[in-house]
Amino acid sequence: MYQSLISLTLCCTWIAGAADTGITNAFEDLKHQGTIREEDSPMRVGASTEAMEALIQSEPEAQWFCFPDQREMALRDSRILPKRWADMSSLRRGVLTLKASPGEYFVYQLGLFAARADMKDVSVEFSPLKNDEGQEISPRGMTCFNAGGVDVYGKPFHRAVNVVRGNLQSLWIGVDIPDSAFGPYKGTVTITPRRGLSRTVAVTLDVQGLPVQAHGDDEGYRMSRLRWLNSSIGHGDKPTAPYTPLAVIPSESGTDIQYLGGVLRLGRNGLPSMARTFYNEANTLIPRVQNDILADSMRLVVETDKGPVTWTSGELKVARESDGKVVWTAQSVGSGMELICTGTFEFDGFSDIRLNLKSDRDLDVKDVRLEVPFTEYASKYFMGLGRRGGFFPEKGIDWKWNVEKKHQDSFWIGNVNAGMRMLFKGDGYKRPLVNVYYKYGRLRLPESWGNGGEGGIRIAPDGKGKVLAGIFTGPRTLKAGKSLDFNMELLITPVKPLDWKHQVEERYYHSNSDVSSEYVKAARDKGANIINIHHKKDIYPFINYPYYDASVGDLKSFIGQAHQEGLKVKAYYTTREISIKIPEIWAMRSLGGEIIMDGPGKDATTVTNPKGPDKWLVDNFGTHFVPAWHNAFNHGKYAGEMDLSVLTTPDSRWNNYYLEGLDWMVRNIGLDGIYIDDSALDRESMKRGRRVLDADGKRRSVDMHSWNHMNAWAGYANSLLIYADLFPFIDRLWIGEGFSPNSSPDFWMVEISGIPFGIMSETLNSHNYWRGMIHGMTPRLGWSGDPSSIWKIYDALNMAEARMLGYWNPSCPVIASSPDVKATAYVMKDKALVVLANWTNKDVDTVLTLDAGKLGFVPGKASLPDMPGIQNMEASIDLSSPLSLKGGKGMFILLEK
Repeated sequence: MYQSLISLTLCCTWIAGAADTGITNAFEDLKHQGTIREEDSPMRVGASTEAMEALIQSEPEAQWFCFPDQREMALRDSRILPKRWADMSSLRRGVLTLKASPGEYFVYQLGLFAARADMKDVSVEFSPLKNDEGQEISPRGMTCFNAGGVDVYGKPFHRAVNVVRGNLQSLWIGVDIPDSAFGPYKGTVTITPRRGLSRTVAVTLDVQGLPVQAHGDDEGYRMSRLRWLNSSIGHGDKPTAPYTPLAVIPSESGTDIQYLGGVLRLGRNGLPSMARTFYNEANTLIPRVQNDILADSMRLVVETDKGPVTWTSGELKVARESDGKVVWTAQSVGSGMELICTGTFEFDGFSDIRLNLKSDRDLDVKDVRLEVPFTEYASKYFMGLGRRGGFFPEKGIDWKWNVEKKHQDSFWIGNVNAGMRMLFKGDGYKRPLVNVYYKYGRLRLPESWGNGGEGGIRIAPDGKGKVLAGIFTGPRTLKAGKSLDFNMELLITPVKPLDWKHQVEERYYHSNSDVSSEYVKAARDKGANIINIHHKKDIYPFINYPYYDASVGDLKSFIGQAHQEGLKVKAYYTTREISIKIPEIWAMRSLGGEIIMDGPGKDATTVTNPKGPDKWLVDNFGTHFVPAWHNAFNHGKYAGEMDLSVLTTPDSRWNNYYLEGLDWMVRNIGLDGIYIDDSALDRESMKRGRRVLDADGKRRSVDMHSWNHMNAWAGYANSLLIYADLFPFIDRLWIGEGFSPNSSPDFWMVEISGIPFGIMSETLNSHNYWRGMIHGMTPRLGWSGDPSSIWKIYDALNMAEARMLGYWNPSCPVIASSPDVKATAYVMKDKALVVLANWTNKDVDTVLTLDAGKLGFVPGKASLPDMPGIQNMEASIDLSSPLSLKGGKGMFILLEK
């Protein structure tokens, strides 16, 4: 390789085109007003006081009443008895006769009214439904959704059903009808409180007509999709792409677990003693590259008056449970204490470690702390604990728990190719709410790490080439026989190799226009090949419910049209909130706070609802909810209509429903992926979603957006920390709503670019063509700028085959003489595109130094590509004079052999 340094200076008459700074602000949608269009329902009409009294007196001994009814007559308010039910005769209250279709998952409801006493631990028992020929529908195919089901982790659970005196409760029942069923099927359903008499309802389902497809899931009005709540779709331990099976390798130094990106070594105490990645500075996997994250073993220190406890560890027991998961356990004892470490490690570098500490006597200790020594190399950058992302602070970190105001329980420390995210939690951990809703779902202070607010984290260089993190509790008393759970999550970064090829080839169009008729043309004309469909669109009107009956046909037609033009289509789809327009909204409401997040209801205020909830929510929901996003249509099919939403509870069965909905869209309307906005999705659900998308081997992508959480509403959190454990299953980031383009390069690196995590990103409010492309980022067409000039350069140079050698990479062949100018080179066989970014708002002159050996060729020609909207060029090029860069701008320079 030719190894000489060539000082190349370029001079030109520079004319910067007017940059497209137009950025869509979705918050503008909150200003729009409209109406909720819904059919009037008899269930909105409450019974008079006289009618309620007459009902109660009709059965003087009855403590409660049951009202069987059809799915269309959903109970709306648990405090108001509908007139329809109060008028129901005693005979009618004991009989339910409804029509159903063969193959349908049929849904009906049982309304309970606790007239004279509380109803506790209500149980529901089904008999078989039999027809005249003796054929039957087994009770195994019947479900009461209120009484339990299958949780987000695939485990069955039971849920107590209680009704407070004077209130009502709907029980939603599902019946799985076979395709072969025909005619009347008769049976019973019996409702029994823990104390009190049972009531039995005679149920007749008259099954008629042709079998419906997919259990009726293709038509939302049937509400058969309620069965999705108990789905286990996507569960398993098989690695998702691009990951490989785990390998467990015992050695004298410990037990190594090898995965795609590196290796984790466990010591005899069960804690990591080594964490190492195999990535070079371009985040390409190179097995011979070894970057150590840990400088030494992690250890739990219990400090007493006599000094730290000396632990004696037994045998480390490690088992490869599957291709995708390794589990282990270890026991250590010392000074009358027992420490049991259990852990899991997964195929993407994620581990969940639980430390259970128990003393055989009451013992006052000075401190219990986890010590984690990081290498100097893997301590270049830091993010978390109230610190914006960037270089590790010279003075270190000194932080204490404050869950009331701060969504802070984790940090990331690392370099671009070697790092670790650590999250600390206790027993009974529940994930908090994200975005502006933190005050309605805060972190729980862990009894272990938090120690009543005395606990905290200190991280500082130790003066010996290491950076030592101490996660401490401070003085405390260990009670005899009482366990403390010091639990944590680790994620080794990068989570996967950077995918520059797809970053170049997949080009997004993302519009906020209500009307979609011009989307395909606008995308195609500018060179985009993926269209993201936001909600509040004529083909997707209501948030997080893309399969709404009245619009899903339009969405399917749009996808078909886009496919004919060679474009892919993805839809906004997340779990933070749900529209009140979903057919099952009242059934979800009947589940209490399981799916619809509990909250102050009419008294709730947020940034998105500063004056409280919309009147419709106040009138119809009243209590026990948190209002979320809302918007109205100005144009198109739904002009004048309003969409309201309420927050969902993290880690609920709604995730199961969401994943089944994803699968349904892939199979039925040809969806090519999803766009996730600040989400309540947990890691397990995101992993399941990845399996759903990849099931048939077709490439479908997931891109994720997040708002800036570093504010009081969101608990001063770092967006990337909140979602880091989802990154292994995401293809692209779109971070930076609320981030300034004038942030420092180290902030761009850590909090915007995605590079240290192995995922590439796009710019949003941090929109700057030059600073973006230093990190391989462009704005998103239709929402945050016009990248079409860059896309044309991609095509002209075949840049999908280029190597990105960034300014942070020692292999970068370009160095600018000014420290305020950063240079990244995209290198091909005999040419390279060099991008320069001026990180000041003042004009800067700089000289470039090129290393031909690193470049791979001796450049004989340098030019400025014509890039309308970014740079326009006059013909003069002088290799002997400095470059003049305008403040806040830069250059795209083409080098050719």
